[in-house]
Amino acid sequence: MPLKIMLLAGESSGDLHGSHLALALKKASPALDLFGLGGSGMKEAGVRILADPTAKAVVGLVEVLRNLPYFRELYRRACRALDEEKPDLVVLIDYPGFNLRFAREVKRRGIRLVYYISPQIWAWGGGRIAAIRRLVDRMLVVFAFEKELYEKAGVPVTFIGHPLLDLVKPACDRLTALNNLGLADGLPVIGLLPGSRELEVRRLLPTLLKAAQRMSAELPSTAQFLLIKAPHLAWELYREILNRFPVPIKVAERWDYDGIHACDLILVASGTATLECALLNRPMVIIYKTSWPTYLAGRLLVRIPAIGLVNVVLKRRAVPELIQHRAHPAAIAREALRLWKGQALRQKMQEAYEGLYRELGKSGAAARAAQAILEELGKRG
Repeated sequence: MPLKIMLLAGESSGDLHGSHLALALKKASPALDLFGLGGSGMKEAGVRILADPTAKAVVGLVEVLRNLPYFRELYRRACRALDEEKPDLVVLIDYPGFNLRFAREVKRRGIRLVYYISPQIWAWGGGRIAAIRRLVDRMLVVFAFEKELYEKAGVPVTFIGHPLLDLVKPACDRLTALNNLGLADGLPVIGLLPGSRELEVRRLLPTLLKAAQRMSAELPSTAQFLLIKAPHLAWELYREILNRFPVPIKVAERWDYDGIHACDLILVASGTATLECALLNRPMVIIYKTSWPTYLAGRLLVRIPAIGLVNVVLKRRAVPELIQHRAHPAAIAREALRLWKGQALRQKMQEAYEGLYRELGKSGAAARAAQAILEELGKRG
């Protein structure tokens, strides 16, 4: 009987990292039976997908409550899989709201547990770390500063480096990317990245398009705007919003890093995409909006001065952030134009990006994660 590993990812970024982890596990141990929750990426990598929560990814208290029946059924289905499939080891991938609760079920059944890509305990305070110490056999972290936090709390931890270092690479040079996207060389290209969740796009894209209208009045008449679409979201979602705003805009329908590489400046939703833009050395403005109950609850709980991942990792406000009520079209346009017109500002930001590599480690994160997981698999009772 092949050894079984259950993997659980709930969002598109977790599915991406889960797919590369699955490939690394299969390469190291081809006979493994991998199954669990995830999306199309993990399925293509050879994981038996029992349910796909990535299309239902939500953020915030209000949004979770609205979808509570779905998440309850997903949780019950995952618990049934523990009993029916009887995995030898479980790997949780990010998605802490669901995964930390599910970890209790794993622990109850005496199954070894590895957590890949840590919950953001550095943002939410130390409340979760006691539960993690009780439930998790090994934490695999992607930022160097996280290792020290877990070591102090007595959690077995391995710093594997950030998987984006292997992934964030354009497929072609910038001129070829511009040609492929139907954009002209030598003219300003402003990128719009409104997030990877449907609700984020609904909240942020109209605001970005209004900001683009304002920017058009001050940018050269030949300025070009490029919307980079999340691959798992329906084109109809974007079309319905774009039809409401008469802004000439190109759409990169296929997600890859060529679109980001082609931009001179990017307006980007807070999240992993900020790291991707920084690794491609693109100047940016970080924006974010959520429901007011979620925002107010976050103000009470979040313990860090910035929310943009680039700023968190660099431990300073290297990139401007416009959050909630400050993320209105006039402010976004004003900040973007200030950055566009200020060559020294852009250069200072790009110099700050160089500090990321000290915290992100070296390439090969998925292979190191697979090795650590196989080591834990060897310790099963």
